[in-house]
Amino acid sequence: MRRILIGILMTVMFITACSEQNVSTTEKVPGVTDTSIKVGAWLPLTGPIAGHGITQRIGMNAYFKMINEKGGINNRKIEWIVEDNSYDPQKSVSIARKLVERDNVFAIAGSNGTAQNAATFPYFDKVNTPFMPGLGNAPEWWNPVKPYLFGVQVLYENQSRALGRWAAKEGAKNILVVHSDPAYFENQAKNVEPGVASFDANAKVEFMPVKFGTTDYAPIALQIQNSKPDAIVIIQSVDELVALAKALERQSVKIPLYTYAPNVSNDTLDLGSKAVEGLRAMSFTVPPTADIPEVEEYRNALKKYEPDARPDYQSLFTWAEAKVFAEALKQVKGPLTRENFIKSLESMKNYETGILPPVTFSPDNHYGVIDLQPVMIEKGEWILKGDFIDPTKDW
Repeated sequence: MRRILIGILMTVMFITACSEQNVSTTEKVPGVTDTSIKVGAWLPLTGPIAGHGITQRIGMNAYFKMINEKGGINNRKIEWIVEDNSYDPQKSVSIARKLVERDNVFAIAGSNGTAQNAATFPYFDKVNTPFMPGLGNAPEWWNPVKPYLFGVQVLYENQSRALGRWAAKEGAKNILVVHSDPAYFENQAKNVEPGVASFDANAKVEFMPVKFGTTDYAPIALQIQNSKPDAIVIIQSVDELVALAKALERQSVKIPLYTYAPNVSNDTLDLGSKAVEGLRAMSFTVPPTADIPEVEEYRNALKKYEPDARPDYQSLFTWAEAKVFAEALKQVKGPLTRENFIKSLESMKNYETGILPPVTFSPDNHYGVIDLQPVMIEKGEWILKGDFIDPTKDW
């Protein structure tokens, strides 16, 4: 009888061990079940740049809703959890901890802010959760490579270089760079000068820091008028850009204005009106009005899932980012784990969204896009000014 009982016990233990080995590995992966993938993000939905955050949420949200209605990614639907960080770095850290530890997300996708995202890196260095920021970037993010971090936004510093070269190519000899005073804006602004020098070593560049959130630009416009620049590069938020442009217009100051990609939006057109006519900028994407299938799909999705939203460069960018994120999920080989997802991203080569330039990652390069699209406001609309350019070269 004792031998029989021992035999039964060993059989039960064997069956139990086999059953544990056969349990789907995805049940042990944070944020992944047989039917869903949980993804998190933080965006400035309130505060000084809420307009950016709300628009950026629209694009990624519409893409994930479209994918989910089609059955999801390999039969798993995306659950995208978005928290409001109010453009605050410390609040972003708290949200990151909540998303990873309480909401148990698989990855972070679409989060906004250079300082805001960077503040979370010490935490992500420990948890190693895959992280694809939206708007927000800095050179030190990518060298050395952070194993969990992937980006499809061109460096702000490269945008500034391109703007400086553009102004010099159009004949400017005395260029003023107006920028918000936080350090990350200042770092971006400094790169205008080497861009100018790449075309005209004799052109002069001066800098004017402005307190972030300033609303009264009348005295600043007067100061600019007295310094008599022949081009102004603006590294500020949309509201500040518009306030400066209107103050210059009221004082009948007509100087070519240049700005970076976050300001290529409907808000700039709507708020700036005639004051921003002629504004030059660098864009991440093709226009949201482009007559191509990839952009038409985006516009149709907005009509269906975000019916109150207008097509916009910023929501088109986050739509394209969601497309890259989803493609990497689709191409995962083996069980859906964080490690296999990262390997899938690292194997992405010249992936065509039809919206961004081709996206390429590798184990040694997690910074997937280089090129920018020059655009300009003419008759109240953003129009293309040539093809995509490589801002690191003398285009």
